[in-house]
Amino acid sequence: MAEKNPLLESYLSCHVCSETFRDPVSLGCSHSFCSSCLQKFWEQSKNKNCPICKRKSSKEEPLVNFTLKELSDSFAERQKAGSSEAEKGEKKVEVVCSKHPEEPRLFCKDEERAVCPVCDFSLHQSHKVVPVEQAVIELKDLLKSDLESLQDKRDKYKGVETSYNEVIQGVLIDVAKHLGNLSFRVWEKMKDQVHFSPVILDPNTAYSWLSLSDDLTSVRRGDKSQQLPDNPERCTDTADVLGSEGFSSGKHSWEVETVRVEKNLQRIRVQLDYDRGEVSFYDPEDMTHIYTHRDTFTEELFPYFSIGAA
Repeated sequence: MAEKNPLLESYLSCHVCSETFRDPVSLGCSHSFCSSCLQKFWEQSKNKNCPICKRKSSKEEPLVNFTLKELSDSFAERQKAGSSEAEKGEKKVEVVCSKHPEEPRLFCKDEERAVCPVCDFSLHQSHKVVPVEQAVIELKDLLKSDLESLQDKRDKYKGVETSYNEVIQGVLIDVAKHLGNLSFRVWEKMKDQVHFSPVILDPNTAYSWLSLSDDLTSVRRGDKSQQLPDNPERCTDTADVLGSEGFSSGKHSWEVETVRVEKNLQRIRVQLDYDRGEVSFYDPEDMTHIYTHRDTFTEELFPYFSIGAA
């Protein structure tokens, strides 16, 4: 008859039904329960908390812990066999041998049962027969080995879980770090895909003190005022000039190279979103936002360039 192991029995018992695990599931807090017991508990409590520590489960449907299930099933079978042996022990005169009612001293490993040393011994000569005391010790050692194996697997599982959590935390940190630079990297990729065409300036809008390059792509303040036709579109009050192409929809952007200013800002990206009513200014090197002007556009817009005071 197998003796009870209180430590193993406690380890393999469900805290809800107090029976040996049936299809055990393990929560993130390391507590385990019968799958059906846990589901009934959750249905009654209207939440997904652990019945012991009340910690909220990270899994809606925890998977069966097959390692724990195998050990629980094995333990239950041995307990059942032990109970059966106990019943046989109570009826040893009837079950083991009706002719020799004394307590059996031999155990047949092949048939896993006690045998009568007088009547049955000849039938078990080719079997492995050992003293009952030895069979009990071996069974204890086997259960102890199973328990140690389970504890070792549990420790490894916890180690893997810890490593997994550390990796996840590291990934989240890296994601936050790289997302912070995402805008810049997107613009870097766009530089290789987008082909720019220069903004052609409209000389008919240029202020008289401005001097345009021959290709009409750059402007500077001249040394003297020029005699120019008095066009209605010409800028007469400030040192300004417009681009020759206007926009009345869509998104457009262009870069303006300037003289050296504070922070060595020599180029500015101007981005127009006509439909949203926005004109934004950026540092094209790292796409740092400088300023956004918002308005409701109703007429055609042109690139605008102004030469400040010398």
